[in-house]
Amino acid sequence: MRPVAGLLGALAAAVAVAALWPAPAAPKTLLLLYVGADDCAPCRKWQAGEGAQFRAASVFSRITYREVKAASLRDVLKDETWPEDLQRYRGELGPGAGVPLWLVIADEKIVDRSFGESQWRTSTLPKIKSLLR
Repeated sequence: MRPVAGLLGALAAAVAVAALWPAPAAPKTLLLLYVGADDCAPCRKWQAGEGAQFRAASVFSRITYREVKAASLRDVLKDETWPEDLQRYRGELGPGAGVPLWLVIADEKIVDRSFGESQWRTSTLPKIKSLLR
């Protein structure tokens, strides 16, 4: 009987501690910004495959989705490619960023920046799901 009482005491203590640190609130706004180019084979592959699946998923209706899509890879960072309201995020890309690229923006702050098809699965999508819990 003693081990059960100890276990119940530990469980009660864990619940009490968890109550002191409530789960973070979901962001008020959640934006997924996709950056790509028409002449980028991985971009086209993502858009037709995993991107299309994501846009058809129920989670998609819970976010704002925007695209910055250049005709050519060399035009991805040009002013005319970026809508004015998104240009403030362009400086966050850095010189080593490639496309396809995703920025997860919660309440106007970048909370995830990743590029390449594998990072969509390992970073971007898990981040979006964790923010929507």
